[in-house]
Amino acid sequence: MDADAIEETVKGRHAVISALGSREGRVPTRVCQDGTRAITAAMFAAGTERFVLVSASGLHSGRGDDPVTRFVAKPILQRVLKHAFDDMRVAERVTRDSGLGWTIVRPPRLTDGTGKTGYRKAVDRNVLGGVSITRSALAAALLDAAADPSTIGHVVSVAG
Repeated sequence: MDADAIEETVKGRHAVISALGSREGRVPTRVCQDGTRAITAAMFAAGTERFVLVSASGLHSGRGDDPVTRFVAKPILQRVLKHAFDDMRVAERVTRDSGLGWTIVRPPRLTDGTGKTGYRKAVDRNVLGGVSITRSALAAALLDAAADPSTIGHVVSVAG
């Protein structure tokens, strides 16, 4: 949460990927928003411009979601994880307002698959049927997004 402490770590880097998250979905938290503020401030001070934020596909219902996901599953998930999602929404806003070359990546439920790095993606919309992704596939998607300037200023939804 300390921008000064983070600055040396991000200095001279091509990109910074933040995968902060809170395990506390049912109590108020500021982990994501405060961490994102500190990271983006450190990046600004260090002159590092490329930022990729891991968010969550459950935050937003909309284009790309099937009717059950859009009108049943995500509204339930948004109620259960209200505080964590409120925190992540602010982190997304901080990212968009940062002035950095940002990309927000929204994965669904993370799973522990081994060696599975294939994934589907959708830009500025949700992935149809995207209910899970392996952590290794998410890692591949994050590295791909960080290296792809066409994703700057966009939300990239990913799924297995």
